[in-house]
Amino acid sequence: MTMAVLLLIAFYLFLIAEFLLPTGGLMGIAAAAAIISSIVIAFSHSFALGTTLVIVAVFSTPIVIVGLVRIWPHTPIGRRVLNRRPGQVDQAAPPRMTRGGMPMNDLVGMRGIAKTDLLPSGQVIVEDQKVDAVSTGMPIDSGSEIIVTSVQGGRIQVRLVDENDVAVETETVVRSPASLEQSLDDL
Repeated sequence: MTMAVLLLIAFYLFLIAEFLLPTGGLMGIAAAAAIISSIVIAFSHSFALGTTLVIVAVFSTPIVIVGLVRIWPHTPIGRRVLNRRPGQVDQAAPPRMTRGGMPMNDLVGMRGIAKTDLLPSGQVIVEDQKVDAVSTGMPIDSGSEIIVTSVQGGRIQVRLVDENDVAVETETVVRSPASLEQSLDDL
């Protein structure tokens, strides 16, 4: 009985060492061997002891692992692996900006002109900002009208303006003045 409990304690010590030391998995293998040996010895002593040891291991191991995962980034090996200085906190990266100082995310939905051929990357001019862009579909010839679809990885993605975009714009222009001319009684 004492040997089974000592092996259970060794299991937790090996498990902690696996998280805190760069052992390449050797401590994890030792931990697995310790828990298996502990359970086998406990069952060879009595069924009740074996069952108790299995229940203790099943419920306490996840708690220990969650605790280790929470403290690992604050350990020397965790900071080294994550490339952090002590006390460094994750901060959101500032938004990517164009050369002119405009946030790239503000360009989504705007139209511009392809300055160079996009095969699939090149340069476009949007809102008087010259930016690098990637075509989301077919190659785009220089001088073609484009629309910014998204910003991914600091790169603007564009596509050609098609008939649907022109129809939507025309519809918006036609409807806007009419809605402004309505009287308050009509609303």
